[in-house]
Amino acid sequence: MKIEAYAVKQPGGKAEPFAYERRLDKNEVLVKISHCAIATGDVQMMNNAWGDSKFPLVAGHEIIGTIEQRGSAVEHLKNGDRVGVGYQLAACFHCEFCWDGNEQFCPEQKVIAVDFPGGLAKHIIVDGRFAFKIPRELDSAKAAPLLSSGLTVYAAIVRANLPENSKTAVLGIGGLGHLAIQFLHKMGHDVSAFSRSREKSEMIRTLGGEFVDSSNLSANTALTRKFDFILSTLNVNFDLNAYLQMLSPQGKLCVVAQPLNKLPLNMGLLYDYAQRTIYGNYTGSRKDMTNMLAFSAKHNIQSMVEVMAFSQLNEAIDLVKKGKVPMKMVLQNTD
Repeated sequence: MKIEAYAVKQPGGKAEPFAYERRLDKNEVLVKISHCAIATGDVQMMNNAWGDSKFPLVAGHEIIGTIEQRGSAVEHLKNGDRVGVGYQLAACFHCEFCWDGNEQFCPEQKVIAVDFPGGLAKHIIVDGRFAFKIPRELDSAKAAPLLSSGLTVYAAIVRANLPENSKTAVLGIGGLGHLAIQFLHKMGHDVSAFSRSREKSEMIRTLGGEFVDSSNLSANTALTRKFDFILSTLNVNFDLNAYLQMLSPQGKLCVVAQPLNKLPLNMGLLYDYAQRTIYGNYTGSRKDMTNMLAFSAKHNIQSMVEVMAFSQLNEAIDLVKKGKVPMKMVLQNTD
């Protein structure tokens, strides 16, 4: 069948109408897209920042829509169901990672913009096992960023296995960070939010965090060995060693975004009178997704969004590129 979409045909180019042919397999569903977020990661893919983009490129990896057609083997979904689709579209379901419930590490996985076109379109076809029912309590526009940004930070936090009332911190209060504050707060943790933007302090407080000015870290010695867990959502250069010094002796630092430049690391901070850990997190499993959506519905965790029409696609992309979107940009399909 023909899928109508919007593609960037060269790095840094404008999104243009584009159509491609796609057959519906027995395990797949056809989703009519109502909402799709544009994230910094989408812009990086459009610019081929990581060197693996394939053009023409249809970006958009935080998608909500309704099921219009199902393959013959899809039984857990029905036409008309409201579902969410994230970065991963398929897995083999027979490798060791899939058997262990870690489909996100499947060597045969298929992901948006690298393997298949994404959500800047009227429809998308996805393996039905990667289409997730959206709880009725969640608004479609505000829930769309949960499908990747929310999943990534939620899975990262769960992996830390923190005891209740842990001292935690979030670096970078943007599309990922403002969701991480909410998750940590609702999980019962004390949350500090590091940002250079003092104008975000009231918003951070409302979300459940305490603002910390990150423009002069060396002046705040009270933060030394304070935190059990630090989550970095920063995609710009930052002082990694300064934050490692803020970890408790057995504290953990998780990174879910990558600056384009390499960061220097003082290895001694990991073991000198300490047993600190640095780890990363790549998206999340299907179980993580289901648990994250249920937790978000229960605790009213949703993204702060600016909504624009699909007809304003390139204007919306430019706003994201220029950093003029406070949190998340979401496109709404009114067709």
